[in-house]
Amino acid sequence: MQALLDTAPPPSSAPKPGETKDGARPKAAQALTPGRERFIPVSRYGLRAKLLAMLAASGGDRKTWQRALDCLAAWRHQEHRKRLLDLIEDYQPFSPDSDTANLIELDAKGRDTARREFIASMEMLLARANFVRLSRDDVQRLLIEQSPYGLNLKVDLSEFDEALLYYRGTGVTVREERNPWRLYLAKDRLEIPIFERLFLLLKLKPDDARIAEIMATSGADRARAARSLHRARAHLPLGVSSDHIYVKMFKRIPQIDIEMLFPNTKIAFRPFDKLKLAVTAGGGTAAGVAGTATKLLAATNPFTLALALAGLSAVIFRQVMGFFNTRNRYMMLLAQNLYFCSLANNRGALTLIADGAEEEDVKEDMLLFAFLAKSPSRRGALPEIKGSITSFLKESCGVAVNFDAEDALGRLLADGLVSADAQGNLTAIAPDQARAHLDRLWDRLLDVDTLDKEAAPAGE
Repeated sequence: MQALLDTAPPPSSAPKPGETKDGARPKAAQALTPGRERFIPVSRYGLRAKLLAMLAASGGDRKTWQRALDCLAAWRHQEHRKRLLDLIEDYQPFSPDSDTANLIELDAKGRDTARREFIASMEMLLARANFVRLSRDDVQRLLIEQSPYGLNLKVDLSEFDEALLYYRGTGVTVREERNPWRLYLAKDRLEIPIFERLFLLLKLKPDDARIAEIMATSGADRARAARSLHRARAHLPLGVSSDHIYVKMFKRIPQIDIEMLFPNTKIAFRPFDKLKLAVTAGGGTAAGVAGTATKLLAATNPFTLALALAGLSAVIFRQVMGFFNTRNRYMMLLAQNLYFCSLANNRGALTLIADGAEEEDVKEDMLLFAFLAKSPSRRGALPEIKGSITSFLKESCGVAVNFDAEDALGRLLADGLVSADAQGNLTAIAPDQARAHLDRLWDRLLDVDTLDKEAAPAGE
């Protein structure tokens, strides 16, 4: 699980665990509380309308600015479209859903190289979409938290070669649930922290590699390790393979229920459920045995004996079915949560992430371009510009954002929409000039010399 655990430091320190009352569950689940994210939670169209209103109030021509911003968005779209096509091509050897033949054969070394390149490209795209990677400490803490849905889930992370978890946006949803410690007469108000968007990438370890690990950790021989692996993966659907990379996107996932997203999740009972089953099953069975024993002692004919044994069998059957019914209730909750929270899988998830990256780049570029066009500044004053944009987003859009000015400036400089002189002065070209400049970039996009230059090996 190196891919999951070698992560950047957490965005903030973990909060203290929630306190309990009357021996019951905590009123609010322990949440991941990062600082302000770079994600801008407004649509590009709403943001464009706010920017046009600001620029018009400063004397700018609204129609000219709208065309310039639309041209900028169109230019970014073609960049991200090409990036998505490249990513889909890299994903082709690992896709579990492909319905076309893959004519490019890769040996083991080539597949490892292709896998690393695909995952690196995927992480770069997630960063462009302003997703945040879950840190090692946060993942470990969330995996051991108790679910407020009544699910106690366990997952073996050592089953995976690759496991990436990224989120974007956090929030809270409220549930009311009757408290068994108050005889179900009162309800608890549960504030459940959620991830608004959660990305998951998984690749199972090959059988041989996993068997070798089991042998090394447990001391079992190969046959016993192979049986252990078979039991661990017996519930996986037909066709699931370690050759594939599985990519998934979810929405509004409870932060402490991330275990339910893994395919090797195991359901365990909460202590309260174990106690309830022990009391009902044990007590019922004991009473049944006692009653049957009394009838057997008093039985004078075979018919009475058969009835007594049938009654005992019915008691045991009822208690066993109660156990399985409780487990099935857990499975139903798990299936419902996944059904309504799933957004996209595999290639569809790649497209969704690419669209999100394009959206974030467009919003960031429009903001910085508009503010630099309104008030030219210096590279050293970039924190002040960032502060002005942050204030604008707060006052005009009602959102608190850690605006990524450096990333947007790099793109605008590369495209020539903003220039920097030797003294570090930053100047954005006028909106009508921006339209003409972007038009020239489009003209060169399919130019033969341009294509030949992009196709030439590095160093030529």
